Order: sequence, then structure tokens, then C-alpha cells
Amino acid sequence: MAEVPINGAVLEWARNLRGFSIESAAQKLGVSVDELRAYETGRRKPLIGFLRKVAAKYRVSFASLLMPEPLPAVERPTDHRTRPQANPLSVDTLVAIEEVGDALETFKDIADEYPHLVPRLRIGTATLHENPEAVAIRERRRFGISVEDQRQWRNLRAARVQWRKLIEAHGVFTYMMPMPSNELSGFSLLREEVAAICVNDNEISEGAKIFTLFHEYCHLLLRQSGISDENDNNRVEKFCNEFAASFLIPKTALAESVAGFEVPYEFSDSDIRRLATRFRVSNRAIALRLEKTGFAPHGFYRRRTAPWDAPSDRKEPDAKPNTKISQIRIRLKKIGRLHARTVLGAVDRRAINSFDASQLIGLKSSSFGKLRASLG
Repeated sequence: MAEVPINGAVLEWARNLRGFSIESAAQKLGVSVDELRAYETGRRKPLIGFLRKVAAKYRVSFASLLMPEPLPAVERPTDHRTRPQANPLSVDTLVAIEEVGDALETFKDIADEYPHLVPRLRIGTATLHENPEAVAIRERRRFGISVEDQRQWRNLRAARVQWRKLIEAHGVFTYMMPMPSNELSGFSLLREEVAAICVNDNEISEGAKIFTLFHEYCHLLLRQSGISDENDNNRVEKFCNEFAASFLIPKTALAESVAGFEVPYEFSDSDIRRLATRFRVSNRAIALRLEKTGFAPHGFYRRRTAPWDAPSDRKEPDAKPNTKISQIRIRLKKIGRLHARTVLGAVDRRAINSFDASQLIGLKSSSFGKLRASLG
């Protein structure tokens, strides 16, 4: 098998792209550190089989390893997590950020030539100097959804689906991708006026996913990209937490719901479950909101954040057991309806070709007809 005359610096770029040390990469590839270093410095040329193994282990395209020069460093969102250095981003997360970022770059390029094909971002703005409750009231008016509308949704999954549709109606692309649950809740990306939210599909519950949608929405109001674990130790994360809780559980409506209690009150688990069901949110969102509004005493949220085994806070399946889920439905959940519609519209106007569209959607072009039917 012939050696491949590649630029060793591209191999090093691919390794750094995935955050691997040379020691860990060598172990994954089954070679010594000295051998991998020889490939990266150009002292040795790899065989094609080794390059295919690199592409698979690094989760990069084989073609990218044949580039004459490394690409510029990838601009990643600000990491707002509590201890990012002690908990580095996994390959799953890095690939998700890359996938969403590439989609936004493509949409931005399309918008430059065909501005009507890419939805305009129609959300407000906020600063950290504002009261997050006031920002939430302002944005809630923009959505035009009453608390009674919210209560009519059948369950947490239905609420997540409806909120996602409403966010996309405001020009925000939304994605749901599986990433390590102990690593992050989600991330937001902003490319000029093209914006996206990605929720970790491994979040513990549908209620947690709803909260993350609006936590990341707040990052976009601040006109920031961010990687979040929704901690309260970071000023930005704390602001976004308070916004999300205020948006999903308006104070006036919550006050009506606890009118029979002498506040501040040490609400029981059953009280929290009842309120969570009423507002179609997670138990944790209600606990946070009760303390922040003063309806519960100081420290209440921290005392209540041990895992709860409650029906309203369990992860709800997308379908009944043994029900086969179509590939189109799986892809739509991952990429969102706005992404799919935008890509199909770009194909129709020949802004992109069917091959590029297939790569962006993750389905063969022969499936586009069924995809259009699913979109309605």
C-alpha cells in the first residue's frame, strides 16, 4: 500500500480540533507517540489505511486530511460552565458545535446572495444591567402566548415541541443533539444575524430541555454565543437562568397559584409537582422560581435539587415502546423544522445543489419529497 503525501501539519490540526493530546491520540490510533509525531512533523508519510483510521477516530472527513494546509482555528462559543478546564468538551460536543456552526455559516452565505431565503432574526436584545424578570416580560409579550395557552399543552413533551416552534418562528434555528449529560445543557451560536440554539438531547427530562431552550435564548438576547451548564456561579449563566424561569413561570400567574399559602413557605414535593404540571415546566424550574420570587425561603432551591422521582420530571419517550420511528422524524428532531425548510427552499431556488442539501439535512435527496410532506 502506497504512502500518502499529506501535510503533517494537517494531521496535527485535526488532532487539536478534537482536543486530543498527542498521547491520547496515539493510544486511540494504536501507534506510539513517536510514530504519530513523525507523521505530524512530516518525517514520515502515512499509509491510506492509517489515514482512514485517523478520520474515523477523530470524526473528521477523509478529504479534510488531504488539504494542502490546515484550516484556521475554529471559533467556539464562550464556555460558561463552572469548571471547563476540569471537564473538557468531548468529541460528541465538539462535533455538534462544528455541525451547527457549519450550517450557520452556510445560511449566512446564502443570505448574502438570497436574503429572502434565510429567516431574519426577530428577537429582542438585553444587557446584564437589566432585570431579567423585566426582560422576560418583554419577550413573553413578543411571543404572544398566555399562561392559559401554556396550560392547555398536553404534557412536557408537547410543551417542548410548541416552544421550539415558537422560537423558530422568531428566526432562531434550533437543534437537539445527544451530548454527555454531565458535560453541558446546551449551547448557542451567533453568526452576525443568523442564530442557533442547540439543546442536549440527553438532558434528564423534557422540562429540562424546555428550560435550556430559553436559557440559550437569553444568550442570544445578550447577543452572545455560549456553552452552558446553567450554573449559578457565573454572572451570565445566573442571568439566563433567571430569565428562563421568569419567562416560563410569570410572577403574577405564580402568585395566583400560591395564593393559599402563607409565604415564604417550605413547599412540599407534591406542591412542586402540582405547580410544575400547571405551568408545563420541570420541578427544578418551579423550585428556582419559588425562591427567586420570595414565595419560598432562602436556600429552598438548593435543598430541593436532589434528583426527584416524579412523573412530571421523568424523561418522556418520543414514541411508545416498540414503535418504529422514521428516519425523517429522527432527523427533524435533531435539525429542526426551520433548518429543513431553509435548506429545501435554497435547493428550490438553486442557491445550493442537492448534494450540499443532502449533507446539511443528513438524508438522501430521494427522501426530500417525504421530508416536505412531514413539514406540511
